[in-house]
Amino acid sequence: MLKPTRTILALTAGSLVLGLVGAGTAVAADHSEPRGPVLTAPVKDADEEDDEYGDRDYVRGVVISRGPLTVRSKPTTHSHKVGRVHPHEKLSIECKARGERVDGNNLWYLLEQRDEQESTDEDRKNAMTPKSAKAAKDRDDHWVSARYVKNLGKVHYCRL
Repeated sequence: MLKPTRTILALTAGSLVLGLVGAGTAVAADHSEPRGPVLTAPVKDADEEDDEYGDRDYVRGVVISRGPLTVRSKPTTHSHKVGRVHPHEKLSIECKARGERVDGNNLWYLLEQRDEQESTDEDRKNAMTPKSAKAAKDRDDHWVSARYVKNLGKVHYCRL
C-alpha cells in the first residue's frame, strides 16, 4: 500500500507545481497597456490574378542542397540534364509528380519555364530534323528532385 500512496502524492505535488507556474506567468503578463493595430494581409478573390506570375498559380521553393542541383528533363536521374540550380536559389514550382526515388523521396517538382530558355528551345527546334526534334521535346520540361527543394506552399500533383 505504500507504492500507490507515493505515486498519488508525487502526481499531486507535480500538478500543484505546474498549476502555480502557470498562474505565475498569467500574473506576469501585463494586460494594462493597450495593443496597437493588428495588420492583416488582404484576402484575394478567386478571380483576382497575381501580378508576379500572371494567371498561373506557382508555388515558391528554395534549393536546400549543399551544391548545385541538376535540373532534368523527366522525373528520373537517368533523363537528360537541362540545367542547374544553386543553393538558396528561389524556384517557381508548377506541380509535383512521383518519379525515381532520391535519398528516400520519390517526389519531383516541375519548374516554371523561363523566358530565356523558351526562346533558345524554340530556335533549336526550328533547325532540327524530325528525329532530333523528338529528343528536343524530351528536354522541354524542367524537373528537380523534391528531396533538395523546400516548398514554401502546398504543391499540387501534376495533371497528365
